[in-house]
Amino acid sequence: MWYIILSLIGVIYILLNLVLPGTFGGFIEAYVIRPALWILLAISVYMIARREGLNIWNFKKFHKWEIGRNPFDAALLIGGFQISLLVIIGLFLGFGPSPYSHTPAFIIINIIFVGSALFGIELSRAYLIKKGSSKRRNLTLTLALVTLLFMFISISLSEFTSLDVSQPAEMTKFFGETLIPGLAMGLFASYLAYLGGALSAIGYMGMIQGFQWFSPYLPAVDWALAALIGTIGPAIGFIIIQNSIQVRFSGKKAKRKKMKDPALPWMVVALISVLLIFFSFGYLSVQPTVIYSGSMRTTLDIGDVVLISETPVEEIREGDIIQYRVENMTMPIVHRVYEINKGEDYLSFVTKGDDNSEPDKDPILPEQIMGKVVFNLPKIGWISIVVKEALYNIGIRI
Repeated sequence: MWYIILSLIGVIYILLNLVLPGTFGGFIEAYVIRPALWILLAISVYMIARREGLNIWNFKKFHKWEIGRNPFDAALLIGGFQISLLVIIGLFLGFGPSPYSHTPAFIIINIIFVGSALFGIELSRAYLIKKGSSKRRNLTLTLALVTLLFMFISISLSEFTSLDVSQPAEMTKFFGETLIPGLAMGLFASYLAYLGGALSAIGYMGMIQGFQWFSPYLPAVDWALAALIGTIGPAIGFIIIQNSIQVRFSGKKAKRKKMKDPALPWMVVALISVLLIFFSFGYLSVQPTVIYSGSMRTTLDIGDVVLISETPVEEIREGDIIQYRVENMTMPIVHRVYEINKGEDYLSFVTKGDDNSEPDKDPILPEQIMGKVVFNLPKIGWISIVVKEALYNIGIRI
């Protein structure tokens, strides 16, 4: 009867995003109707699973579990580890007050608000994984589909409809802040549900959500750092669990055997994706730039990707290749420093493309300089050029 659960999830999403908004008032919708719908889902899943003879609350797959006493303990430990990463960063960057009220009344209200969704989603997750993974060959597909389902229903319809594909910064932030960490944590919750049932997934997600909702102060980290931690935490959790699993085989002694992890490759992809976002926005001290013109041939050619490192202007020398902004030009320019003019209160740089016969007309001031080229990756930027041209041809300009 898995199709009934899927139908209920779909109906709840439609009600919460299309039918209820503006109908009964914000407080009633958020704190009465929404929790009631999730509680209805949780009860329905429990009753269906019980009727089918499925234990979705607490699976017992392993005779011995090395991280904690069971998967639930492991989920709590890894959730706590992920929170500790945020707290450690907060010690360096500072903390700010939580956006949520912490009066006794609102603490109770928020417990119901968060807890109802948590139980409804995680019981459904465990049920669907239990049903879909009855045949081992379906496990990877089941984990992927269930993770995608619950990640998408965690994002409101208004968030999807408000996305502007012509704004690359907005799209990058959405992928980095919402989509990729949501996939990473959701995939880890699905994996925990497969190993230990709904209780384990509730333990992990409950730790994360509990900290976000009920801590009076939260680390003042920007979205990129939060995204990185939201991906690294589950990735490390996968590694820890895989190194701790023991399965008992025939014979009297328990032998160690590492299970083939169907979710870890997805986790690696998510982690690499967040690192690429960090890389693209310069959070790793260097930022990539695609070369779009031939003015620097033969040193740099169209389609090359150069890595730009922020460099103090006083450390720039003649012969260095720099990136700088020019007024009324949408793309920064990458040229070589041809000459440096210094005065008591004056500093400017004359630049020249290696393939140009004359230096550039206007000198470059220190505030225009974005950084110095430190490395060149030939030709790999052609992917970006082809994609941009294709988008331009269909009317999307980025």
